[in-house]
Amino acid sequence: MPRCLFGTPRTRRFIPWASIAIPGLGWLLFGLYPSLATIGYSFTQYSGLPGTPLNFCGLCNYTNAFTALSSTVWDAIRVSLIYVVGVTVFQNAIGMGLALLLNRRGRSYAVYRALIFMPQIFSVAVVGAIFSLIFDPFSGPLDKLLHGAFGVTSTFLGSDRLALPLVMLVNVWMFSGYSMLIYIAGLRNIPAEVYEAASLDGAGRFRLFRNMTFPLLAPAFTVNMFLTVVGSLGEYALILVLAGGQHGTQTLGIYMFTSAFNAGSAELGYGSMLAMLQFFLTLIVGGGVLWTLRRREVAL
Repeated sequence: MPRCLFGTPRTRRFIPWASIAIPGLGWLLFGLYPSLATIGYSFTQYSGLPGTPLNFCGLCNYTNAFTALSSTVWDAIRVSLIYVVGVTVFQNAIGMGLALLLNRRGRSYAVYRALIFMPQIFSVAVVGAIFSLIFDPFSGPLDKLLHGAFGVTSTFLGSDRLALPLVMLVNVWMFSGYSMLIYIAGLRNIPAEVYEAASLDGAGRFRLFRNMTFPLLAPAFTVNMFLTVVGSLGEYALILVLAGGQHGTQTLGIYMFTSAFNAGSAELGYGSMLAMLQFFLTLIVGGGVLWTLRRREVAL
């Protein structure tokens, strides 16, 4: 009899367990262990630099974060919530609008969908570099366009008034295609007979969207809203590349990153506490959004 490709039948029983064990070991080393270490470091005064002592201080970092001396934390939370609300509203509005426009069969519509989704596959570093050049206040194309057409100049990402909205704009541009695809999947799950029956009753486009399309898109809407909220709360790389957390763009994620890893003033213990604070903020806000929208689905 020919031998089994992967050994004897007895040894082949261990192949599924080995397939689980390898990624499981990776998760333990690069997922669970760093998470547990973050929890532990949040109770210490530790810079993270080699040779520095690891001093346990209990809840000192958490206490300092909620005192008048740490108003920076409250400001970072405020900026994070503004960022989340702006990105979530505009990304879902644009994504749904694009889905309604491009939910058609045909090669040309497939090309349009692919082009709109394309920014999703770019790395944050590439997107940040491109828009840093666009928003360059001295030689960027946007500055030349505004100055030549309207005689207007701006520092763009160097402006305390414009930096945060511009970063939000880039975020929305980058991920609207992802939201669009989820909404298109939801639209294609709606039976065509529903629209036919509504059209026979004389429903116009607006009534059709308000009374039929939007309620039936509830599952896709829930998924998009939840993913956008959680992703926006955890965003720091795009903000770091574009604005460096300056000029009113210091979210909680940026504050955590700079506190833990800033050269010369690294405070890994305090940064770990901020990471835990961001986790609980994401849990509360994201969980609240998911709970509310799931209840809406049941009510519909």
